[in-house]
Amino acid sequence: MRNPKKAALLVAAMLGFSVGAHAANIDTSKRIHVAMVPKLIGLSVFKANEKGAIEAAKKLNINFLYTGPVTASAQGQVDVFNSLIARRFNVITTTSNNPTELAPALRRAMKMGIKVVSYDSDVAPDARDFFIQNTAYPEFGKALVESVAKYIKPDAKIAILSSTPDATIQNAWIGALKTYMAAHYPKMTIVTTQYGQSSPSQSLTAGLNILQANPDVTGIIAPDGAAEVGAAAAVQKLGLTGKVIVGGCSDPDSIRQYVKAGVIKESPLWDEVKEGELVMYVARLAYNNAIHKNSTFTAGDLGTFTAKDGVIIFSKPLIFNAQNIDQYHF
Repeated sequence: MRNPKKAALLVAAMLGFSVGAHAANIDTSKRIHVAMVPKLIGLSVFKANEKGAIEAAKKLNINFLYTGPVTASAQGQVDVFNSLIARRFNVITTTSNNPTELAPALRRAMKMGIKVVSYDSDVAPDARDFFIQNTAYPEFGKALVESVAKYIKPDAKIAILSSTPDATIQNAWIGALKTYMAAHYPKMTIVTTQYGQSSPSQSLTAGLNILQANPDVTGIIAPDGAAEVGAAAAVQKLGLTGKVIVGGCSDPDSIRQYVKAGVIKESPLWDEVKEGELVMYVARLAYNNAIHKNSTFTAGDLGTFTAKDGVIIFSKPLIFNAQNIDQYHF
């Protein structure tokens, strides 16, 4: 191309940068349609993601839709995806109830030119362009174990209360916590693993069942927002505060009363609102073809992130406790 200025502008446009702007800027000239599909609507941690996504969408010229099934159902998510594909959304973002069941619909979306970004709980890697992983799994496994291990005996019996048997992220965390526990607390025993279906009421029932069937359990690790609330409520209901320690991960608003009551001593998570913002930045950059499977990018005030084989780590674990929980509201 003979015109150097025209060539530079063309390259900038191809990379997804605003023409005439600094390369750090994001091209938002075209309004795009982006959907966020959580495991289920109504759960507080996903509502926090939505809050952040809405704020970022305003900055990024995104027409944003938050939609999903009312229960933690893989088929429910697939039905939503099929509707979004029919409506020709530009980007679908999702946290998965089941990595394999969701894959065919998402692969079909990708074949039609729709970008797919998973976050929190991954889908099959060939069924998405990028995955935003909350934290590195080994670090989070350690944080989950330590949320109870610091406060019980090293040979204690504990239980796990998770979401669903097929939940990608919970299974990854459980694998990581077992590895860490074996190395650092080899005498600690997991006596049972139960599931609350990401429902506070079902998690409460499961928590009561765990404690009534296993009176020697002194710790419950609940790596799910609803499960941690259900487990803590079960401990209180049975009058076991101070005798059974609950740890896990949930948003600060949901667990605040249990932290202040001493049922939960520590609860690792991350800033769910800011993660929702990052999901929208990645969605916009993916649509612009401005990030690649192995690359570094800037997401506004959130800072700089690195994609490695399509996986983007959001943050280190953020530990909520009685001293700091009132600093966070989501």
